[in-house]
Amino acid sequence: MSSEPSESSKTGTKRPPRAGRRLKRGHKAEAEAQAQAQAEAQAAAPAPVRKRAVKSVRQLDREAFAQVDRMIASFAQRRFGGLMPSVARGFLGGARSEAETKLPEVQQAFALFFVYGYRDNAGRRIIDMFREYGLKLDREQGRVLDALERTRLVVFAVEGKNEANKQIVGRDLLRGQPMTGLDHNLFSKVGRGDVVLAYMFPVGDMWRPLGMATMVRRARVRQFDQGLGQLAREQGFAAAELGERRPGQLFWLAYRVAEGVVRSKA
Repeated sequence: MSSEPSESSKTGTKRPPRAGRRLKRGHKAEAEAQAQAQAEAQAAAPAPVRKRAVKSVRQLDREAFAQVDRMIASFAQRRFGGLMPSVARGFLGGARSEAETKLPEVQQAFALFFVYGYRDNAGRRIIDMFREYGLKLDREQGRVLDALERTRLVVFAVEGKNEANKQIVGRDLLRGQPMTGLDHNLFSKVGRGDVVLAYMFPVGDMWRPLGMATMVRRARVRQFDQGLGQLAREQGFAAAELGERRPGQLFWLAYRVAEGVVRSKA
């Protein structure tokens, strides 16, 4: 055996590092710069849109809905028929002509306003007084009334649609709240960026338009937003209050900017 020491044991000699671990001058700084740039890019990237979870809920019975709707209309006509002409003069004052006041969509808009938008001096709506009247309703009719009593005028901004369940995801612009809408007629006509004005009522976690919806296309939304701000300033209210305090003016603003209305069914 040779007594000559190996290369690795010679004085002052070290084994060189493996090539895979060897760092050339400047590589470490370059790697750190790349890592920092990647982290900044990730931070600047928009967060992925999270789908809003909406529970499935049993919808309102169509026949029960129709029955309650007829009861409310009869109650409004029988108890407040004498008040209706004066309220109509105020609401229809936004029309540009006598012919416009007779358009079906304008007549329906007034009918919805009278029951769900107009308030007496105590702040009560016709739908609230119908509840107080105390008609005996069956279980399904009571479920319908519970939903209709929560009806409110909504400026609904469409953010997306779910083709699988025909739900419309969006936001109530007046109140700054997320909403999920359900209406097949509306679903087929609106797109991302459109805005819809409608009286809407909740069924579980979803909201449904009542009767009709006034649709503002994306291309005209900026014009509508400007009108909304002007209306709030003129009336002396925050925009969030307009749905309750000035529903008639809010309808006419949307109707003037809109390209049409969409009729809905319960």
